[in-house]
Amino acid sequence: MDFEGQKLVEILLQVIITFFGAVGWILGYIKQDFFICFYAWLVGVVLSIIICVPDWPFFNRNPIKWTDSVPEKRKKEKKNQ
Repeated sequence: MDFEGQKLVEILLQVIITFFGAVGWILGYIKQDFFICFYAWLVGVVLSIIICVPDWPFFNRNPIKWTDSVPEKRKKEKKNQ
């Protein structure tokens, strides 16, 4: 997962949990049942885990280009020791 993918995961996680928590709170308030609020929040947490924890391919759209190693420097360091 690249840095942009991590940013997307953080946004998705917050939006999903907040949305399900708010909807659950409203429904729980209307029905006067705390368990509705809790179960709605729990569904949001489980859904966000399913979406955000695996390394899905759409989280890797901006891969990091690493620089190549310098093998000559490593050889010189080993010879000097």
